[in-house]
Amino acid sequence: MVYEDPPWVFKGKALYQLQLVKSEEARKYIPDQFKLVELFGYTLGGFYLARYEDSPAGTFDELVAMAGLVWNPPTSCAWAARVYVNSREARDHGIRHVGLPSRLAAFKLTGGGDGGAAAQPGTGSRNWWWRPGPAATAVAAARESHTATKGEQPQQPAVLELRNVDGGRGRGLSSPVCRITLPDCSRALGPRISLSLPSFSGGTPEVPGLLRYACDLRTNVGLMAPLAVEVPPPAAGAGGRRGEESSPEYLAAVLGGRPLVTLEFAAMEMRVEEPEALLLGQSAQEQQQLLAAVSQRWAGARAASLTTAWAAKRAFA
Repeated sequence: MVYEDPPWVFKGKALYQLQLVKSEEARKYIPDQFKLVELFGYTLGGFYLARYEDSPAGTFDELVAMAGLVWNPPTSCAWAARVYVNSREARDHGIRHVGLPSRLAAFKLTGGGDGGAAAQPGTGSRNWWWRPGPAATAVAAARESHTATKGEQPQQPAVLELRNVDGGRGRGLSSPVCRITLPDCSRALGPRISLSLPSFSGGTPEVPGLLRYACDLRTNVGLMAPLAVEVPPPAAGAGGRRGEESSPEYLAAVLGGRPLVTLEFAAMEMRVEEPEALLLGQSAQEQQQLLAAVSQRWAGARAASLTTAWAAKRAFA
């Protein structure tokens, strides 16, 4: 798969959860040029978990850990502290061309009542991760009916474990990034809506300039109960050395906050436009140099956003 001319289309489903993040922790991941949207020492972060069944990089999964909301008049947008994908092509493209802090990741599903079998499609599991077809759903319903008749304990919820397996250049993490308890998929579809959301990126060693791009989203949206997120303790250092608790890859401060709102995006189709340079207070000469550098970059390799519609407009408005 290759990223061809924009717009780039991503189809699939997603879960989006807003959580409180301390402003001082969010600032560690956000460029100084942006003003942080905050109130009483907190901003809005959280995560966006997506399964893409079709995209420029094919089928892949993504989790965006959001540090907080940034403000660039007249819009605000969630800033990604890390972007985890299980596609090497998607990871490389995000780093080199979109200025995203992308990491190669492993997504592992456990629980769901069937042990390891619940992590395979078509086994009758009704957790959100697989969203089985009609035949598998009927099998799952029959199992639930049998469980209720026999007075057995209900199935345990499925838990998704995310691991950062990007070992190069200090980007990896020994302990799991997080574990998320997933909902089932027995809910009716919510109303179908259209959203147009801005996204910002850049400020990385690979893409030092700041970028912006548009995400046009059409999806069925529904409100859900908050999802439980566990951030395992970091690995301890050997020989008296400091452990991974001080590593920027350890995201307890970002992912461990109190949840506020959880949304489900079903039957999602997102169109992403080509990024352009975002100019914040540079001199005329600096603006010209930045535009020239960005133009040269996009002339050689087109870019697609691998972040998606993860934040509501004007969360504090």
